[in-house]
Amino acid sequence: MASRARLCVDLGPAKSRWEAWCALHGVTAADGVRQLVHGVLSRDEPSDGLPGRKYHRIPVDGHRERVEIRLTQEELEAASRCAFSSGLNVNRWMVTVIRAQLVHEPQLGEREMRLLADSNQHLAMIVTLLGRLKAHRGACNAARVLEDTRAVIDTHLRTVTQVLRANLDRWSR
Repeated sequence: MASRARLCVDLGPAKSRWEAWCALHGVTAADGVRQLVHGVLSRDEPSDGLPGRKYHRIPVDGHRERVEIRLTQEELEAASRCAFSSGLNVNRWMVTVIRAQLVHEPQLGEREMRLLADSNQHLAMIVTLLGRLKAHRGACNAARVLEDTRAVIDTHLRTVTQVLRANLDRWSR
């Protein structure tokens, strides 16, 4: 006799809180339970190559297959808004969402790439300031250069933290 792959759980008074949590995260009650179960089980899986929810590098170069996705008008408009706010077109945004779910790595939009490029310029400035400090070795000049360097580092750290937090928030919904 084949066993059913279903689970029935009496949540009692927690059901309303569970439904509210699911609504907040945009999943059905069944999908939420499924995600929880898979998440717990994947923690205990041995790393012996057996199939499961392992996250690993999936190559994104090479041949691509076209997939058709049918959305309601409201869904397409919502996806378009999300894509636009990320600096992407709808197709690129959908690919990015899927890749983020598959590999759990940052999938940066146009804005984030620009912010990280600016941040890299700040790092280059740090190198320049430290080079000046090393070349001059003057005590009063060194304090000013170190203060300027600290400000650039703080700006860099805040920028990178904001970019990564925004990406984690965006792609983990």
